[in-house]
Amino acid sequence: MIVFLDTNILGLVCNKNTSFDESQQCKKWFDTLFIKGVRIVTSDLCNYEVMRGLKTSSIRSGKVASGIKSLESLKSDGFLEFLPVSTEALDLAANLWARASTSGQTTRDEKDIDIDIIISAQYQLLKDEFLGQRVIMATTNLKHLSIFCEAAHWQAIKL
Repeated sequence: MIVFLDTNILGLVCNKNTSFDESQQCKKWFDTLFIKGVRIVTSDLCNYEVMRGLKTSSIRSGKVASGIKSLESLKSDGFLEFLPVSTEALDLAANLWARASTSGQTTRDEKDIDIDIIISAQYQLLKDEFLGQRVIMATTNLKHLSIFCEAAHWQAIKL
């Protein structure tokens, strides 16, 4: 099984706020997946979105957000694989967006960069590369992502 973390789940895993119960539960879920040998991936774009939020929080508060170290540890310690955005993924995303747009299923304004579409394209390329393996997107954004990929709320993904 390959689990692809959407931005919101990556943010939960990196959240150092111990009073935020969902984050603590999500970290336990993530650790269980890792211990059981599940391949866990995310996009460099998800990394960007989470890091952008953490850096903004750091600037506003005047102190470094603790989630930055957590996110950097996930990268450096090899717990999570970060997928780069390739030209192939961007081409597929453009195709997905055009098909969705012409069928009335757009997820963003036409002028916006639609990260959901791009990570959905990355998901599809990963699924094509690992035929026969289950690839699932862990998210809280089922409305948009389930249009393009197998997606489930992280709590619903069991081994």
